[in-house]
Amino acid sequence: MTSYAHQIDRLNALGPRRSGNAAHRALIDDVAADLAALGYRVERDTHTFERWDAPERGASLTVDGRDVEVSSPWPYSGETGAAGVTAPLARVSGHRKDWASAAGCIAVVEVANIQAPAALVLDSWGGDLPFDAVANPVISAELSGVDLTAARAAGVVGVVTVWRGLADDEARGQYLPFTRPYQGLPAVWVPETEGDGLVAAARRGARATLVLDATRHPGASMDTVWAISPGTGPHADESVIVVTHSDGGNAVEENGFIGLLALARDAAEVPHDRTIVFVLVAGHLRISAVTVHGQATTAWLDAHPELWRADAGGCTAVGGLVIEHLGAKRRRDDAPGTDPGHEELEPELLYATTRELDELARAVWEGAGPAHPVKPGAVVHLGEGEPLFENGIPAIALVTGPVSLLAETPYAGVDLDVLARQVESFRTLQRWLAAAPDRAAFGTVRRPSRFRKLLAGARIAWFLSRRRQR
Repeated sequence: MTSYAHQIDRLNALGPRRSGNAAHRALIDDVAADLAALGYRVERDTHTFERWDAPERGASLTVDGRDVEVSSPWPYSGETGAAGVTAPLARVSGHRKDWASAAGCIAVVEVANIQAPAALVLDSWGGDLPFDAVANPVISAELSGVDLTAARAAGVVGVVTVWRGLADDEARGQYLPFTRPYQGLPAVWVPETEGDGLVAAARRGARATLVLDATRHPGASMDTVWAISPGTGPHADESVIVVTHSDGGNAVEENGFIGLLALARDAAEVPHDRTIVFVLVAGHLRISAVTVHGQATTAWLDAHPELWRADAGGCTAVGGLVIEHLGAKRRRDDAPGTDPGHEELEPELLYATTRELDELARAVWEGAGPAHPVKPGAVVHLGEGEPLFENGIPAIALVTGPVSLLAETPYAGVDLDVLARQVESFRTLQRWLAAAPDRAAFGTVRRPSRFRKLLAGARIAWFLSRRRQR
């Protein structure tokens, strides 16, 4: 437990690990050194890209001379320089944004933190889901309809997005959206308490100055680190892939390396039948820097088919474990009225991609409570487990998503007891996957049909259209 606490303290001391920054590279080197100390030969895949970064106080907004609180910059949006850009405010509303109406202006857009039925994005093996509804700003930012490239093309000079339905303390530091390429138009988020005043100012065309003093860094790099623990039994030509990612803004997103190192230590000490491959991928928060599709793990799979694909002349992957967001508590520890010692746990989101692994997880998993594994939805499998699912590798993946998951904060809520139980559960699962005599016991991944995908997409579109009509 002391070791786990030390590792969480290390994450908080490093600060946000934006893809390719100094803190991110320091953690990667730490994990690589720990793997080497366990006796592993550590391999690295280097990804080079143009990194965008804004300093902690690099974003500000003033309206008619009054300072307006900025919750966070919009990552990879654009930059203004220290002087900023000054222009009238103009409100842009509706799902189909009329950006041309704000040409020459700073557009003000409201973004609702949508609460949706969990069944829209998750499926179930046994009819039980771990929670009834999803209300996460990660999803809301993606579905906001805010297209900065279209706004720039229409002549907009900046964008201010206003959170609705998200508490101010949770809005602060949100690194969202994190999946877009560089947009070329400066944009920031402001909290809900600033919303009414800002919308009123936009309606009267008040003048504002937006500062986003960000910098682009060509030639930035980050490494995916991986290591192999060879199998010693008759199934050594079969592999189990253990994955987490290294970039993240707080001690929940991402602390999965704690579990990865614990499992790597176990594999180094206990002989196992199948080969186990441990992968710490980089680029989860900058997917476009490592691949044109999927998640960051996709890039590693594409680069090393011999470690998982039957036709590549090496190992055949028969199972996988994906470790993300260990010990997640529902609220960040600096939220008003929150006692840092209060263990209000976020319901776990635990995927099992076959019925057989669902039964296994229910039997052995110990974490925040009784396990309710979910089946990947027809539209999305959240997190770095998605590439394993898409490539037919049976897997169990933890990807719990508290509201503050993408917030850059030293106060992310981590329950060390739950973290320890989850790590121990992954250890039990790894030993089972590495030793089970028959790979048929893992089950077969069945990806959704085109019809099922279309039907699920239609349900989501119907929900969003009904919501906009309210």
